[in-house]
Amino acid sequence: MNFVVLHSRGDGILGSDNSEDNAWWRYAIPPHIRIASKAWDLATADDPMDDILGKLRGAYDKKWWIFPSFLDNGFGPAIEKLYKDYLPLTWKLDYSKRSLYVPEALKQTVKENWTRLEKDILAEANALWQPCIDCLRNGERPPDYILMAPLNHRASISPQVAKDYILRLKKLAVNDWVPEQQPRPALGYVGFDELLGEGTADFDKFIYRLINDQAAVQINQSTWLFSHSGMRIPSEDVFNRSYKDEIIERLKGQGRKQFGRY
Repeated sequence: MNFVVLHSRGDGILGSDNSEDNAWWRYAIPPHIRIASKAWDLATADDPMDDILGKLRGAYDKKWWIFPSFLDNGFGPAIEKLYKDYLPLTWKLDYSKRSLYVPEALKQTVKENWTRLEKDILAEANALWQPCIDCLRNGERPPDYILMAPLNHRASISPQVAKDYILRLKKLAVNDWVPEQQPRPALGYVGFDELLGEGTADFDKFIYRLINDQAAVQINQSTWLFSHSGMRIPSEDVFNRSYKDEIIERLKGQGRKQFGRY
């Protein structure tokens, strides 16, 4: 099986607008006319909001925004709401004072709260593990998790996954509920390049093997796809270059008779 992956840094939904990927003729336009050209593009876009979001780092990153930004409190509010019956789970040192002493009573309370939360999370995992599996087998919607609500995108959560969740939760607590790194960029925005650097944080062995085995081909659409709207409502140029030439014709060249259901 061969995969064709289309990507474009002009897709404002997945990431910020990248001027380096603009077509050559856009650089030839004088700056004052270029501004008017951008305004015209925005006014005539199929979905102007896509282009606006592109200037603000893209909608893909919006779930990671902190609002209001000056609080800079990471997942703190969400954690406090989800585990309000188990607080406090950490303590803050007041560096403005000469003494960084933390009362032993507070340390003991935090320790007991973690013990109680861990016990209840594992109990939830054990209680719902088999019922979730049974629901899936019967084609029914599995019940939602409460204490492990951040993992509700999973159909079922094993006790081992629950233990791993607790460890990650504790690591977040030590870091004041702020994740250590930003989410990896969307594949449809950057393509494979950022995943192929061995030794880097984003290196992906699976993607690396796909490329080496020539099972995957990446097509950069940045030259002719200027916004997310262009993909949802493709122009003749996008249709011909992206879908016809880079997918249909490639599949024909490999002797395949169909594309998806077609």
